[in-house]
Amino acid sequence: MRSVKNLLIISLLFTFGALQAQSLTGRQIMQKALNKSSWKDMVGQVTLILTNERGQQRIRKIKMFSRKRNANESDMLMRFVAPADVKGTAFLIIEHQNSDDDRYLYLPALRRIKRIASSGKGGNFMASDFTYYDIGKPKLNDWKYKRLDDEKIDGYDCFKIECLPASEQIAKDTGYGKIIRWIRKDIFVTIRSEYYDRANRLWKILTVPKVENISGVWFQTDMIMKDVQNKHQSEMKFTNIKVNQNIPAQFFSQRYLQRGR
Repeated sequence: MRSVKNLLIISLLFTFGALQAQSLTGRQIMQKALNKSSWKDMVGQVTLILTNERGQQRIRKIKMFSRKRNANESDMLMRFVAPADVKGTAFLIIEHQNSDDDRYLYLPALRRIKRIASSGKGGNFMASDFTYYDIGKPKLNDWKYKRLDDEKIDGYDCFKIECLPASEQIAKDTGYGKIIRWIRKDIFVTIRSEYYDRANRLWKILTVPKVENISGVWFQTDMIMKDVQNKHQSEMKFTNIKVNQNIPAQFFSQRYLQRGR
């Protein structure tokens, strides 16, 4: 009798969870996907692989540091360590919940820090297919969300969300007229996105071949952005990720950008 009762409880919990997931709006799903609150900071290494339409590759190595200032705002520093022609280049994002994020690029050859204006965040990040806007967390209020019919991607049940620019200025700054995202239902992680240009033509496809649970947090540790218009692709592979390392706050400053390590 006890086993029957336990099975009934499990069945009811599963049914309740399924009904709850079914009632979520597109915005609520995106909010859950963006706000992972179980880590304070993170360090790791990134391998950026650029591949042109002839299959020729360029490989860049990056050290990455990130921290959460609060539930809705975080900072991220990416410092290039190889090859020699980009070594020392560094990129800093300081997020703001209610205003534009600050983005800074340090160029060692010029020994100066360049601020990336809002109008420039649709530019390509270090000649990759990821834009400055793609690096870091998208802002929830930049988009209007519509939940489409759920789909399976690579065997995983996914929410499918249409994201439309909240304003013409957002479309202009990012270069995106629409984004479609597939978010795994079990862990609320995006595993595929389609990016459309302002003429509503498919521009880029993001796939996520690998998602890992690191210290209880799910991270996308392999991301491939393919530009279907120019046949170029960029892959970011994340390794040696460690969370809650007590990274000093001064890491995420313009002054620290200019340091060579």
